[in-house]
Amino acid sequence: MNSIVRPTISEMLEIKSVAIVGVSAKMGYYWAHSMLQWDHDLKVWLVSRSGEEVLGHKIYRSLLDIPEPVDYVILAVPLRAVPEVLKECAQKGVKGATIFTSGYSELGTEEGRQREKEVKDLVHSMSFRVFGPNCMGLMYPKIGFAFMPTCQQLSGNVGFVSQSGGIAITIYTAAVHAGVGFSKMFSFGNAVDISPYELLDYLQTDQETDVVGVYIEGTSDGKQLLESLKRIAEKKPIVAVKGGRSIEGSRAVSSHTGALAGRDEVWDAAFRQANVVAVDTLEDLEATLSIFSKSPQPRSPNVGILAISGGTSVIYTDLCVDHGLRVPPSSPETVEKLRTLIRGVGNSVANPIDLAADYYNDQILAEAIRVVGADPAFDSIILQADVHNIHQVASIMGAADVVEYLWATMAKAGSEIVGKEKKPVLVAIPEVAYPEARETAWQKFVEAELPVFRNISEAVGALSRVCKYYEIRHSRNI
Repeated sequence: MNSIVRPTISEMLEIKSVAIVGVSAKMGYYWAHSMLQWDHDLKVWLVSRSGEEVLGHKIYRSLLDIPEPVDYVILAVPLRAVPEVLKECAQKGVKGATIFTSGYSELGTEEGRQREKEVKDLVHSMSFRVFGPNCMGLMYPKIGFAFMPTCQQLSGNVGFVSQSGGIAITIYTAAVHAGVGFSKMFSFGNAVDISPYELLDYLQTDQETDVVGVYIEGTSDGKQLLESLKRIAEKKPIVAVKGGRSIEGSRAVSSHTGALAGRDEVWDAAFRQANVVAVDTLEDLEATLSIFSKSPQPRSPNVGILAISGGTSVIYTDLCVDHGLRVPPSSPETVEKLRTLIRGVGNSVANPIDLAADYYNDQILAEAIRVVGADPAFDSIILQADVHNIHQVASIMGAADVVEYLWATMAKAGSEIVGKEKKPVLVAIPEVAYPEARETAWQKFVEAELPVFRNISEAVGALSRVCKYYEIRHSRNI
């Protein structure tokens, strides 16, 4: 008996044509909208027993009716139809497939487990690779492959591996809004074929990926997963959220993907051993990935802070120290330059730098950023974009039309520091009020390719984790 030759992940991702089997009006043609929303060179074929046409595309009644080769198939069919469609995939010579359909081991029933075993045995007898079941599968923005509609196409250097499709959708949406793009996203669900450690091994050598994010609930092979995590962390930063850390969370995991969550302390020890950056929330996951993705490596935990208020400066300093960062005083040269530059009252040229009323002057603000950024005492810079304060003052002065220019000027100065000094420049835009004004400022900093955060705590926490990762990696590579 000849052994079956199955494609590698790299080979599977060489996709030129995609078929969606089970397009349905019940979900608003979700998958069709997802795959047809962007301009791309992929051929997209729609399949359903209903036939007819949707979104300008003919609907074929069978995968086998498609007149051209198909590289990848998305199965969004009822449970009973999955085996039949998988067999058609084999006949069609596809390289990869996503089984979106659920109703397997995540049900926690013997029937569900048996159904999953049958699918697993069938898949392993065939010469193509499968995500799932019970997953979103593949998101590959560069080639236009998407598993969600109405989203921005943004390719970047972040790879993401998620046991949950919903988590992957959330992270993509939040990260892209912050200007963070993805090389590939993988949602593997119940993993009857493609495993999380296989995906991690792929991302370790993928030249389009510089940093990796992970959402994991459990695994059937903890040792192999740990080895994969270690190999990545030696070369690329990896940030992870572990789902199911509590007893109640473990129970939820079982009903979500049918995985065994495992003891929280075991996972904590494994992450520490592998130098995986562990976080508890999706917000911290996205924030930490954004610094790794968009910023130079910080040379030390020394931070320079530029703000508008003395009170917030005190809080920001305490937060930095609590997270293991250092807030050293400004150098004498910086103090002299800032005293010459800043003319207002109620300010401070120590670190944190409190600009007070001079914060409203775009030229003074930009030059202060350049001076602080050039100070060798600071290896990262945190800027407070005080949208609510600026919006209030601009409103009463009739100067709302120049606020956008102020943020653009501030963003340009920050971007110059990143390029010239090779230091991270982080921008915190507190969620206080005025969402429209915040969005305007947010987009200016995104356009300047600076990492942006919803509050100072996110920025400080993320920077602390980034510094710690590099400190550990450096100590282990000596």
